[in-house]
Amino acid sequence: MKLSGLLFAAALLGACTQSAAGDGDFTRFVDPKIGTGGHGHVFVGANVPFGLVQVGPTSIPQAWDWTSGYHDSDSTVIGFSHTHLSGTGIGDLFDITVMPVVGEVTYARGEEKDPASGLWSYADRTQEIVRPGYYSVPLVRYDVTAEMTATERVGLHRYTFPASDAAAVVFDLENGGCWDKATDTGFRFSDDSTRIAGWRYSTGWAKDQKVYFVAEFSKPAKGISYLQPGEPDDSKMPRIVARYARVDFDTAEGEQLLVKVALSPVSIEGAKANLAAELPGWDFDATAAAADKAWNDELSKVKIETEDETSKRIFYTALYHTMVAPSLFCDVNGDYRGADGKVHTASGFTNYTTFSLWDTYRAAMPLMTVLHPERMPDIVQTMLTIADEQGRLPVWHLWGNETDCMVGNPGIPVVADAIVKQIPGFDREKAFEAIRKTAMDDGRGGDLRKKYGYIPCDRMNEAVAYDMEYALADGAAARAAEALSREDDARFFETRSRSYRNYFDPQTRFMRGRDSKGGWRTPFSPFASTHRADDYCEGNAWQYTWLAPHDVGGLVACFGGKKVLLEKLDSLFTVSSIVEGGETSPDISGLIGQYAHGNEPSHHVLYLYTMLGQPWKTADKVREVLTTLYHDRPDGLSGNEDVGQMSAWYVLSSLGMYEAEPAGGRYWFGSPLFDRAEIHVPGGTFTIVAENNSAGNKYIQRVWLNGRPYTKPYLWHKDLMAGGELIFEMGTEEKVWYCPEEPTEYADQRPTEEKRLFRSEAVEAEIARVCGLLTNERLRWMFANCFPNTLDTTVHYGEDEAGNPDTYVYTGDIPAMWLRDSGAQVWPYVQLCKEDPALQKMIAGVIRRQFKLINIDPYANAFNVGPTGDGEDVGYPGNDQSPWVFERKWEIDSHCYPLRLAHHYWKTTGDTSVFDGEWISAMRNIVKTLKEQQMKEGPGDYIFLRTTDRQLDTRCHVGRGNPVKPVGLIVSAFRPSDDATTFGFLIPSNFMAVTSLRKAAEILTAVNGERELAAECTALAGEVEEALQKYAVVEHPEYGKIYAFEVDGFGSAQLMDDANVPSLLAMPYLGDVECTDPIYENTRRFVWSTENPYFWRGAAGEGIGGPHIGVEMIWPMSIMMRAFTATDDEEIRDCICQLITTDAGTGFMHESFSRHDAADFTRAWFAWQNTLFGELILKLVNDGKTDLLNSIR
Repeated sequence: MKLSGLLFAAALLGACTQSAAGDGDFTRFVDPKIGTGGHGHVFVGANVPFGLVQVGPTSIPQAWDWTSGYHDSDSTVIGFSHTHLSGTGIGDLFDITVMPVVGEVTYARGEEKDPASGLWSYADRTQEIVRPGYYSVPLVRYDVTAEMTATERVGLHRYTFPASDAAAVVFDLENGGCWDKATDTGFRFSDDSTRIAGWRYSTGWAKDQKVYFVAEFSKPAKGISYLQPGEPDDSKMPRIVARYARVDFDTAEGEQLLVKVALSPVSIEGAKANLAAELPGWDFDATAAAADKAWNDELSKVKIETEDETSKRIFYTALYHTMVAPSLFCDVNGDYRGADGKVHTASGFTNYTTFSLWDTYRAAMPLMTVLHPERMPDIVQTMLTIADEQGRLPVWHLWGNETDCMVGNPGIPVVADAIVKQIPGFDREKAFEAIRKTAMDDGRGGDLRKKYGYIPCDRMNEAVAYDMEYALADGAAARAAEALSREDDARFFETRSRSYRNYFDPQTRFMRGRDSKGGWRTPFSPFASTHRADDYCEGNAWQYTWLAPHDVGGLVACFGGKKVLLEKLDSLFTVSSIVEGGETSPDISGLIGQYAHGNEPSHHVLYLYTMLGQPWKTADKVREVLTTLYHDRPDGLSGNEDVGQMSAWYVLSSLGMYEAEPAGGRYWFGSPLFDRAEIHVPGGTFTIVAENNSAGNKYIQRVWLNGRPYTKPYLWHKDLMAGGELIFEMGTEEKVWYCPEEPTEYADQRPTEEKRLFRSEAVEAEIARVCGLLTNERLRWMFANCFPNTLDTTVHYGEDEAGNPDTYVYTGDIPAMWLRDSGAQVWPYVQLCKEDPALQKMIAGVIRRQFKLINIDPYANAFNVGPTGDGEDVGYPGNDQSPWVFERKWEIDSHCYPLRLAHHYWKTTGDTSVFDGEWISAMRNIVKTLKEQQMKEGPGDYIFLRTTDRQLDTRCHVGRGNPVKPVGLIVSAFRPSDDATTFGFLIPSNFMAVTSLRKAAEILTAVNGERELAAECTALAGEVEEALQKYAVVEHPEYGKIYAFEVDGFGSAQLMDDANVPSLLAMPYLGDVECTDPIYENTRRFVWSTENPYFWRGAAGEGIGGPHIGVEMIWPMSIMMRAFTATDDEEIRDCICQLITTDAGTGFMHESFSRHDAADFTRAWFAWQNTLFGELILKLVNDGKTDLLNSIR
């Protein structure tokens, strides 16, 4: 049927501003052709961000790689459709296709082998122009250049025709996308020759899709023909049932015809209103400029700096691809077609569609919360409205239809994420009810999961994938419940989120199908895949085994430990990339080993390494993926773009972070690709700086947030949105700057009050005072745990027969009292004695007990609580060791520490009661022993032998040690680490002997009047001091004059330091030398360097160890001593950062930890180091460095 057109003069209205150029022009970096090859499936054409209209070319093929209507390998065009999907694995839409033609044509899609079989033409791709908001291509068959741009709901075409009396624009309502089939199409009758309107109903992926349109022409048509069948239908309205309409024009050479096509999901009237509201005029260039500006405004939300122009193109193209969808799905008045098939009016929100949630909940939607927080309330409200209309949250919603495509409950993580991130603009309680209702739904295997606790593989296809996704969604629901303080719901969903563990086979160490009787699916191969017809979904066991980012701790437990899990995870990237099976899933792509970056279940996997304490492996793999699986050619994506997910992964990962846990509210660090990035956020600008960044310097060394050291492996969303600056210091060394075992909450680790061995009101008050000053929650927690640890767990206070205080102090997990350790353990409490008489009495008891024990055996270092006979020492042949002695290792510091403590106690309290006859006897024994160990009269009687497999746990030469030359120094048979000395004169202990003897002399003179004994002490101190000046200093080729660790008087010297105090590093802490002593300064630099054979640097940290535990083990004590002796605030802060991140999440110090992994530590209970940490923090607070401590985050 043919109707004559009437001439109509159209007014030209409106103008739009040009977008900024130069540095502000970000659209110039976008190449929409990236992803048009391979299996990228990206949309090519013109649209605006999140617009309802995506107008662009549609090709003949309807195969998998043409689901967006375009593929780089094919240049056929059947027309320019106004709706397209981008990156999907299923085809649909391609609604309202418009094709400019010249001459007679066949009204069909056609076949490439027969040019006359349809409307189609080849496109001249050599002259194709694609940029955000604009598309242009010459159609070879018709000699027509087609251009198009768009507003949100309107596509604007400009066709440049040759001279012809047979030019036409054909409206094709028959041909949709791939699976889509038209069911009811037609046009509304009108005698207006400048306008045509109609509808297209179809079924496909979206089972009941309805699209309405109104089109206007820039000049009147000379005629309109309706075809196939083209018959009027007056039963409902004046309409013509047809699949095609041909609108004819006469055109001059080079004449430009403009066509505006407005869409509506509701009605022709809605489309007409959309057209009037959005594009009343005909200025194509202004409309294209407005579209460009719309894109530029969105792209400019992230500004990156890099010398790599290729990466810049990839980044901004990826960012562009993340903003094709979700797409608007309502008219300008708010009307939309709901999931119930009815027309609704969105009240107070804008309705959206194209929710590819199984893909996008992982990265694309979290990225939306960062870059488009203003849209998120509408998106969440749309999802809640869908839940109201269809009874549950969307799975894969398209144009008002639930497709139920893919597995799990992917709508839950999106809504939960919005709740956790406190996104405003929707009812959070109602949102949680929608989550709960969806999670409890019996459909899609929900009933089986309730019955069995998991979905049996003999009851449902893709059972493992369904259940693991459900478990993940339950984990997100638990996070949302916690955010809303719904404790019962949180517990329920947290418990149910572990259902995935039913699939873990401990024999194969894979997630594996399990039947309703609990048996495993057999036969089984982790490499096998049958597309959409096995226990997984678009994957295999290698990929699905890791799909528990919400419960990494539980995954570790499945494997039986972190080490085993990491070994398995490492193998994921090294095993064969062959996928077994006759009908394998094409989505298993982008393979590195069996890691499949081309499909979503793998996208979080690289970040598991950061979550498990090996962030350098995340950095390695992230950089590999960023630089090899993304590039700037048409096949620049390793799999389907999946509606922005593949690109969102790139955007977030290239910025250095990724939201690995759905609804976790935080972004885990990887390896930033760019030197600098600025993100526009509600709080202003969030800047990410990667210092010293390069292909080689890809490992994070240290992190700073807003000028403060940052000791976490992730960034909280709230911190990101507040604006600020995140600095990554990059380098080549593998580093861990955080505690991988970080507890979820900082629970009090002290014994309950009734189990604490000693309580001091002054200490408790000091804990409260300091904790009140500290703002770093972790530091506050550790101080509160550590500072009282000696009192809580090791102090046994009593009184002797005379009623004097008598205190026995364990060192920690060994039930013995070391003279050194006990003197150090109670040292920091002395300053509080004046405020607490009970505390003073307890410390007086320690001092009394120490002098008593020295008198029992001045050569012993550790003692039993009484004459129990416990201990390891066998002594020497023929000698019966005192039953009081636990260990008889001669160490100078066993005398020095009690003297140091007694002097400090006296100076602080003025109490002289401890300096009685026992004290004087002890001093005589001390002086006698020290003089004996000068070896002036020969080697003496002391020997130490032990049957052991540890070389330094006994002495050579039948227990006498290596010979020394008597030069005035004192031999220490053992170091404070309880390891035997190599050369007997232990320099730091000799330094401590000098100061300790002088302190003793002061007490003997002032308190006891023992001037002769005092003079003996003073003389001995002077002799040792003189010998130190002569023998302790050596010349180092790099550091100059330094103190040796040990010498023998013959000229031999041991150049090293041991972590245990007294050490070379600790000498200023003990008051034995000044920090400014030039030789000490050189020594300090030496001991904290690889020139010291017991200095270790590794991923977990750096510090000094010693032979007592073994190689590569760092003692926190050395880090504390570095802080105690530092004069630079940054150095102190570095030490504190390391101390609070190497406790393995326990809240306590340990004896030592591996330089590779702080969770590999010795002695979970070591009171000396705990109290020493508390002493350090207290000193820093008292020294006015609270702000320094509070600068750590």
